[in-house]
Formats: sequence, C-alpha cells, structure tokens
Amino acid sequence: MKIHGGPLVGPGGGVLPLSLAVEVDGLVFVSGQLALVDGRVEGDIALQTERTFDAIAAILAGADLSLDHVIKATIWLTDTADFGAFNTVYAERLSAPYPARSCVISQLVLPNARVEIEVVASRDHRRT
Repeated sequence: MKIHGGPLVGPGGGVLPLSLAVEVDGLVFVSGQLALVDGRVEGDIALQTERTFDAIAAILAGADLSLDHVIKATIWLTDTADFGAFNTVYAERLSAPYPARSCVISQLVLPNARVEIEVVASRDHRRT
C-alpha cells in the first residue's frame, strides 16, 4: 500500500488524521477535497468546483495519474440550487465516458464551502 502526502494541517492549524490519497492494488482513493486557498474557502460554486478539481488533479499528478483515470466520484453540495453550475464545470473537467458518480446535499465542515469532491482513480483504466 502506498500513501500519498504528508501530515495535513487544517485551517485551524491542527494536524488532520487523514491522508490526501491512499493507493491499494492500483486504485487511488483521494480524500474529499475543498476549494481551499490560504486556509479559507471563497467564491461561487463554479469557482469552488474549479479549485476543487485543481486540488484533485494535483494529488493525482503526484501519483502519475490524471483526471482521465477517475472511475468514481462522490460529491457533496450544500445547496440544490448549485447543481446546474456545478454540473457544467464537472462536465468540462471530466470527459466522457464519465465516471460513476454520487451527489448528495449536505452541510460541509468549513464556512463558505459549497462543494466537496472525493474520487477513486485506477492505474489500469483511462477513460479517454
């Protein structure tokens, strides 16, 4: 098993008990990502979705993978009204055939966070 990323520090300065990503048998499980910039989350749903995908892409790049390797995505939105704008960015960042996906409405831990995304990527499968 490979673990990607070192100790993670949360916005309050404390070390978080999680890994950015864990690899098992060619599958890379990326922890839920937010649109964090300097410990804060700001912007509308489109900007937050872009920043969240940027964070995921950077983590995957560290494992020599890309968004094209994503086979499953789980998304949390805080507002049903954001679904359309979120979906537009999602369709721009991930290509067909799209990954399997779940999307739920839920509160998120950080203030102003409107979206959180976690993904599973596969070394053995590239969608495009």
